[in-house]
This record gives sequence, C-alpha cells and structure tokens, in this order.
Amino acid sequence: MSTNIRTRETFSLIRRATVFVWPLRNQLAVKLMLGLIGITAFLIMPWPLKALIDHVIVGMPIGTSPTRYPPFAAPLVDALQGLSPFEMVFWIVAFSVVLVFLIGAFGSSGVSRDATDAETAEGYDTATRSENMANVSNSIVGGLLGYFEYRYQLRTTHRLNHRFRSALFKRLLALPMTHFSDASVGDAVYRVVYDTPSISRICYELWIVPILSLYTITVAIWVITYSYSVVPSVVWAAWAVTPAFLVFALLLAGFARKRSTASREAGAATTATIEEGMSNIVAVQSLGASKHTQQRFEDDSAESFKRFRAYYAVVIALILIQSVVGITLILIVFLDVAEAIIKGQMTAGDYAVLFAYFILAYTNAQALGQLWFYLQDNIAAMQRVFQIIDLPVDAQEHGDRELPPITQGVTLEDVSFSYADGTRALTDVSIEGKVGEMIAIVGATGAGKTTLSYLIPAFIAPTSGRVLLDGQNIQRFSIDSVRRSVAFVFQEPMLFDDTIENNIRLGHPDASIEDITAAARVAGALEFIERLPDGFQTRTGQAGGTLSVGQKQRLAIARGLVSPANVLILDEPTASLDPETENALISALNAGRESRLLIVIAHRLSTIRTSDRIYFLDDGENVESGSHDELMQKPGGAYRRFVELQLGDAA
Repeated sequence: MSTNIRTRETFSLIRRATVFVWPLRNQLAVKLMLGLIGITAFLIMPWPLKALIDHVIVGMPIGTSPTRYPPFAAPLVDALQGLSPFEMVFWIVAFSVVLVFLIGAFGSSGVSRDATDAETAEGYDTATRSENMANVSNSIVGGLLGYFEYRYQLRTTHRLNHRFRSALFKRLLALPMTHFSDASVGDAVYRVVYDTPSISRICYELWIVPILSLYTITVAIWVITYSYSVVPSVVWAAWAVTPAFLVFALLLAGFARKRSTASREAGAATTATIEEGMSNIVAVQSLGASKHTQQRFEDDSAESFKRFRAYYAVVIALILIQSVVGITLILIVFLDVAEAIIKGQMTAGDYAVLFAYFILAYTNAQALGQLWFYLQDNIAAMQRVFQIIDLPVDAQEHGDRELPPITQGVTLEDVSFSYADGTRALTDVSIEGKVGEMIAIVGATGAGKTTLSYLIPAFIAPTSGRVLLDGQNIQRFSIDSVRRSVAFVFQEPMLFDDTIENNIRLGHPDASIEDITAAARVAGALEFIERLPDGFQTRTGQAGGTLSVGQKQRLAIARGLVSPANVLILDEPTASLDPETENALISALNAGRESRLLIVIAHRLSTIRTSDRIYFLDDGENVESGSHDELMQKPGGAYRRFVELQLGDAA
C-alpha cells in the first residue's frame, strides 16, 4: 500500500509540475519537431552506407540483395540504377555530406555518432549537478540542426526555470514570519537554487524523451522486422530490449527516490551550516568557535557527499545491469548475423545497417527504461519545492479588499495567541490606540509585547479574538494593503546591501529625497550620513556591516518614518541610541504624530513616560493600563514596581 501511495504522489507532483511547463508548450513542440527530424535523418543514414558496401565495394548489382530495402530507402537505391561505380560513389558521398552538414557525423558505433550538448563544471554532489539543470540543453544530432536545437532548448530551459524559481521565491516571501523561526534559511536557499532546476528534466523527460524514444524504437523494430526477418533472433532481440530495460529500471526506482531525497536533505543541511556560520561570523570569531564551526561544516559536507554516492551507486547498478543485458543481446544477434552473411542470407552492408539500428534501439530503449528511474531524483526535488508552495500563507486568512488610510485607530479585542507547539503567548489581551496618540506596550522580557505587536500588521493571526482597523476586522482586507498601512521598525535593524537612500526608501519607493532627508533628521541619522564620503549613496554592506548598531537602528527608524503608513510600530526604537539622540527622537515623534498612531515597545522610562496610554503585560496578560501618572499612583502596581527597579524609590 505504501508503494502505491508513493506512486500516486509521484504522478501528482508530475501533474503539478506540468502546470508550470504548459505555458511553454509551443516551444516544446518545436523542440520535439527538431528532434523528430534529427532522428529521421539518423534512420536514413545507414542505408547509403549499405549501398556503398554492397553495390560499389562488393559489386552486387542493384536489385539482387537478399534483404529488402525499407520503403523510405528503396527510392534512394533505385536512383543509383544504371550508374557506374564512380557515379554511385559521387552521389552517395554527396547525399551523405548533406546529411552530415545537417545532423553531423554518424559512424558504426555510439562513440562516433555526433551530438550537441554542453555542461558547466560540476562535482559529485546533488547541488552542483542540480544547478546545471538550469542550463541543460542538448540535441541528439550535431551539425547545423543540432546547433539550432541546442540554442533553442537552452532558451526554453532558462525561461522555464526562471518562472518556477520566481514562483517559489514569491511563496517564500509570503510565508508567515513564524515559519523561519523553525525553518532554516539555508534550506530555503537550497530549494530555490538547487531543487527548482529539476523541473527542466521533468519537462523534457516527460514531454520529449518518451516520444522520441518510442518513435526511434518503433521505426527500428519495424525496419528490422521488414528487412531482416530471415534471421528470427534479430527480430525477437529488437522486441525484447525495451521491456528488459524497463523492468530493471522499475525495480530500482524506489531505491533511487529514497536515496535522492536523503542526498538533497544532506545538501540542504550543508547549505544551512554555511548560512548560519557566515551570518553569525562575529559570534563565531569572538567566542573562538571557528574550529567547532569548521568541523560542523566538514561533517555536514562529508555526509552530503556520502549520501550522493549512495544514490549514484543505484545509478551505476542500473547502468551495469542494462549494459550486461544489452551487450548479451547484441552478441547473440550478431553471431547469428555473421552466420547469415556467410550463408548468403544477408550482405556485408546489412551488418553495418543492423549495427547502427541496434545501437539506436539500444540507446533509446536504455533512455526509455531509465526515464522512470531518473525521474525519482527530480521528483524528490519537486516534492521539496511543493512542500513550500503548499504551506499556508498570510494572504489566505485575508480578503481582497483594499484598506483605505486609517483615520480612527487600532483595536485589539480579547486576543489570544498560541504558537504551533502549543506555547501560550497571549491571553485575552485588549488594547486601543487612536490616530494622533502614542501608546506604549511595556513589560518584562518574554511578557508577549512583540507577539502582541505582530498581530497589528498581520505578521501572525490571533488564535482567538479580533484585530480591528477603523472598527473593521483586519481579515477583510488584503494582506498587502494592511502592511502598507502599518510600518514596523524591528528591534534588530535589518538592512540590505544597497545605498543608504534605497534602504530608507524601501517601504516607500516613491519617497522624494527631501522626505528621506527629513526622516533621517528626525531619526538622528542625518549627521552621520552627511559625514560619509558618498552621503546617501553610501552602500551599507551585507546586513549593514559597514555601520555600527546605533547607526543601523537610526536608518531603520528613518525607514519607518518615511513610510506613508498611518500606524507606526517601534520595537525598542531607542535601545541603541544615546540619551541625547533618544530625547530628540521622542520629541520629534510626539511633535509629528497628528496623522499617525505611534505604538512603542520599550523598557526605558524616558521613552514611554510621555505616552498617552501605557499597557503593561505580564505573562501574556494585560495587567494594567493608563498614563504614566495614573499608573504611578497605584501602590504595589506592576508598572510602578517596573519603574522603581529602574529609578529606585525616588521615582
């Protein structure tokens, strides 16, 4: 039963991948047509060689061959009737030159057959081999046709991978913020970069390979049956090669799928280790943990290669089995063919034709047999991609109405929130803030302050209770319009490797330089920006690495201030600011809050005491609310104890 379930899942993933391929169906049809033309040319090429051997070298009169020419080759041979050996050679060579120019060389072995393909350098691991799939392109022929087919397929592959990769990245951006609390960013990077290219192989292996292979095998079997039925072993061997290859491929497919999944998971773990080590490089170096981090990477990397080798062992096993079967059939057949030539039942030219046709039948039967096998590796990648695409996103909890500018305020009614593991963060909390006010959310570390603030821009949804914007449930409005109306400045400033100007403008792309300058001045950032050699055009470096913590915090505040949002939430906005800058910021915020609701999460008394209303949280519950003066009048009150811890009895 479990195998059937896995098989159904495989077909489901194939169907879903086809949705992304379908818009490129016309390009795939052209690719298929080019492939059919190339194969047809291949199927024709051995017959001029037979004519050259039999009717020129051996000198056999045309029409006296003991074997029949197939209908598509007979007219070519009949056209040689009455020509001298020299004239036959001339026209056969001329015809062959045209085919070589069109499709490249075709010799008596698979090695000498020309083809067009290219690959970038790769290693023996899933990551680099998967990355190459984003650039996969090939043609079974060479020459002018092969070059054109190669270039055409490469362009189609790039378009397909771009669409699929972009769709996955868009989904990642739409996931709830809590997703990455438990999931590795490195794993997400691996899925976007190394898992998505597998759709290329699924695309061509399902749409192109079966049709081209079945066409080649069918024509080869028909020609062998039509022209060489005098040797029965030739016919039954041609019919047996494809089923034999299919059976062994199907038997090993389950092993391939399991080991491919394990290889990709190990590769993702390695990528995550790199991402974590580089993101926390300061901590690694300051704590002397470089050796430990390096050892962790080496262990993960070794495990990744180990699991890839385990997968490739199955690939090698399949290739060996198919090779043994194929070579055995060919040896049996050509012993009989040699005997038939000696007896005069076949000609020397027939040997060349049969060898070419068996090579075509063998290679295409091998490709068809390996189709389901290699599909397991790519299906493992598709499963990892669709695991992300299937995750619920914030937008699914919201309607599609556009939220108008907030003119009244925000209300949270008896909201509770529990994390996925059951941890209770908030219990029946109610707060209210009106446009023009500044409210503060205060409490000890872990009291639920940040979790509560996350409800307002819909970073998370309450387990129970309601979030109201201007008296209307937040879930009625589209997630994008909600977040355009609520600007959030996080406790840990987040900057991109871009100019200071673009970092401030991030939430408001249309902001003028005057708006940006004004926001930087209010945030206390203008002074240090003007001291920089390139001013607002200075790049901040990776994650703002060229700036101090306080400078990054000021830029994050400026970003929130320049936003046109009517609600501005600041999570510990003054934690990295000196007292003078803090006082200037608070004064500026108070002076310019007429059209905004300011929600401040803070511990510093200097930041929160001027608030219109203070909500004090303890263990996820709202235990007190009121102005600073009102709460200080409560002997033994939670807020008063909080203040006294900072200032002592003089408070």
